[in-house]
Amino acid sequence: MNAPTGARVSDKEEDDLSADTGTAARLSGRLVACLVPANIYKVSEDITVNEGSNVTLSCLASGRPDPAITWRLLNPSAEPLDGEEYLDISGIMRNQAGRYECKASNDVATPDVKYVNVVVNYPPAIKKTQSSETQVGRMGMLQCDATAVPTPEFEWYRDDKRLSNSQAINIQTLGTNTILMITNVTEEDYGNYTCVASNRLGIQNASLYLYRPGMGQDNGSASVSQSLWLMLACITCLFFKC
Repeated sequence: MNAPTGARVSDKEEDDLSADTGTAARLSGRLVACLVPANIYKVSEDITVNEGSNVTLSCLASGRPDPAITWRLLNPSAEPLDGEEYLDISGIMRNQAGRYECKASNDVATPDVKYVNVVVNYPPAIKKTQSSETQVGRMGMLQCDATAVPTPEFEWYRDDKRLSNSQAINIQTLGTNTILMITNVTEEDYGNYTCVASNRLGIQNASLYLYRPGMGQDNGSASVSQSLWLMLACITCLFFKC
């Protein structure tokens, strides 16, 4: 039978209530103590590899409950990758270079995040060449662009002779772009030139042409007007104080 309203609770009932409250508090405390936020305690160091190599990235984490580990390559899409503690990449390609994100989460607190930078070396590939159609007495300019990691070194050749800076020739290289400027074109300057791009992984070359006016040929590169060539040459000379 329930005690009447306002009836005094016995000492035994108070003791039972106190015991129940204490037990609940202890259970709650133990539950909280069992929850541990995710913590990444070991992750791969930044690495540099050659294209085609097999790569394994590791990301080890602790927490309670056990954290879930996910990977992303932070390119524009940043889509999730298949991998947990270990991310295996077979035959890595140049487009897989970049910053990899490892995230450990178990919904106890904010996920722990670490990053691994992966550099992929590959041999030079000449992507663009620009020949020139130039009058005698004017400046002729040939351009060669290449992609490579490490950054390529460039050389210019006329037939089998390597060209270098002189009063008649100015060679400028900036990153993956090189320009050969012939400051005062003569009849002897017309003909075929070779751009060579190289790094420790390989070498590639391409042919370019200095044409007489009206003799230009379509070699697959975009046509650039003489006035634009002269403007670019002037800017380049001002920048490099040639």
